[in-house]
Amino acid sequence: MLNSFTIVFITIPGTIFTATMTAYAFARFNFFAKNVWFILLLSTMMLPAIVTIIPQYLLFFNLKLIDTYVPLTIGAWLGGGAFMIFLLRQFIMSIPRDLDEAATIDGAGPFRILWSVLVPLMKPALTTVAILQFLTDWNDFFGPFIYLNTMTRYTAAVGLRTFQNMALETTDPRDHLLMAGAAIMTIPVLILFAVAQRYFVSGVVLSGLKV
Repeated sequence: MLNSFTIVFITIPGTIFTATMTAYAFARFNFFAKNVWFILLLSTMMLPAIVTIIPQYLLFFNLKLIDTYVPLTIGAWLGGGAFMIFLLRQFIMSIPRDLDEAATIDGAGPFRILWSVLVPLMKPALTTVAILQFLTDWNDFFGPFIYLNTMTRYTAAVGLRTFQNMALETTDPRDHLLMAGAAIMTIPVLILFAVAQRYFVSGVVLSGLKV
């Protein structure tokens, strides 16, 4: 559980920071082939993760990063994912440009406009991104299963699967303990959704997405 929380605490700030910066660039600036780059970005969502797992594993293996949390967290600090960028871009585009122009007249630069004007208005969308990132990392089994070899570094999902395999090797199936572990693993998700449900729904609605 602590390992899962560690990964979540690393990835959520990275996703919020880098996805916000990238979405701000696509929503407010004009640069060469912007629409082409954005389409290429969205096209990565159609690429199954299983297709890239082998070259990614070889890359991290050559960098001697296997059995560390780097392969599981570095992506959050390199853009945060196409869907997160798309969600934040749609939200930023719904904010009137008049606010940007007013801040520019007052002498604010692009970064000041982002952090002082847009980010305070983006709280519902940023909360939605944080929730989605938490759920993605918390429930992720394949990534930690591939990259982590030491049992003390296992996440909750991999640990639960390991406990299941250990139970199958004994005469006592210990199904009640397995169900207890599964229930404990779902508690943080239930608490998060209960606390942030209002922000999650408003973030999805205001960004123009459908549940």
